[in-house]
Amino acid sequence: MDATRGIISGLCACERWRGVGVRVGRRPPAADEAHALLVSLLDRAAADGRLRVPVEEATHVVHAATTGATLALIGEAAPRRNLSISTRLRNIVIGSITTDPPIATGTDLASRALALDAALTDEDGAAPPLRATETALLRDWLRRLAE
Repeated sequence: MDATRGIISGLCACERWRGVGVRVGRRPPAADEAHALLVSLLDRAAADGRLRVPVEEATHVVHAATTGATLALIGEAAPRRNLSISTRLRNIVIGSITTDPPIATGTDLASRALALDAALTDEDGAAPPLRATETALLRDWLRRLAE
């Protein structure tokens, strides 16, 4: 069974989940606290320029991966549980939603503006997905912020 059919099968079995206290569309308070903490951590990563995707999408990806890993490990008999799967999955997920650390070491506005200005041209020389006039205006603003 491929992953998509497995997910659809699980979603269609909502009635069975209700029998064990799971309510579709609702999270227990502890899950809300964990979600808030995750959003807070991802907000900080976004502020540092480290996310490849918006915070909301990153939150969904991390939540889905951790939920899936937890359910998969619960479903295995203790002697067969391979906890390294969780570590591998964590590394894959983090790699898919984060970028490498920024080159600029400064945390002030000027350093960040200069780093963004430098990043406007990709390593392969490709222009950003902006019109030439928009790029020129953005670069002007960034250089002013760096003064």
